[in-house]
Amino acid sequence: MSDQSLPYAIHSDEECERLELQARLGNIQDHLRHLSIPPHSRILDVGCGSGSMARLIAKLFPEAHVIGIDVRPEYVDFARERARHEGLRNVAFQSGDALALPFENASFDVVWAKYLLQWVRDPKGALAEMKRVTKPGGAVVSCDYVGFLVDHFPIASDLESRIREVLASIIDYNIGRKVAPLMIALGFNDVRIEIEADTLFTVVGRIDDDRRRNLETQFQAIRPYLVKLMGSETEVSRYIERFLAHYDDPATCSYTSLHFTTGQV
Repeated sequence: MSDQSLPYAIHSDEECERLELQARLGNIQDHLRHLSIPPHSRILDVGCGSGSMARLIAKLFPEAHVIGIDVRPEYVDFARERARHEGLRNVAFQSGDALALPFENASFDVVWAKYLLQWVRDPKGALAEMKRVTKPGGAVVSCDYVGFLVDHFPIASDLESRIREVLASIIDYNIGRKVAPLMIALGFNDVRIEIEADTLFTVVGRIDDDRRRNLETQFQAIRPYLVKLMGSETEVSRYIERFLAHYDDPATCSYTSLHFTTGQV
């Protein structure tokens, strides 16, 4: 992992399976409306994780050639095996760092990234690399959270403060609002943004079982990190119980938005 990457604190041996569930709950097929995919195009998915989006693009655009790249070799292995099982011949996966993409300049028509920049200490550097490997006339599209898991109402003020404090120590939970200015600074053309509610963590009333399971799995993976942060198993258990109880409360609402930021090269 690059020293410019924040620790992927939710990693576990089951993370790829969780990412597959998350992709289904997040309705990633709807994300395709943010991508303009020319015939016979080359597409790069940066930080591809389990490969769900790269495989979906390959399946729906059989004339395209798709490459998924991730810093974790075990995720690459999982994505390759899923692609083989699904009979996809126009997608490939390889290990690599978003801050040093292993491709020549102007190699791709479309570069896509989702939930990546929140884990990168140098998001501008990552976007610069995406721009470097994009062909003139091509596009970089980054999908990022704003208000990830921190905007709730009604909520006890001490719990709200604690949630924000904990999340800020793990990721940039507002990274989505920073991407467009970074693209402008990097000289992208026609930078634009579309904003919509995230379907994973925006919950009106009581959370459903699948989305709750997704949260629980992430808490289980991140628990050792939280113990170091909070100092004790007891404190972590109390924090997680209060967090989940908030999502279980039918009188509460939670809000997370997705910013789809597109820059032309």
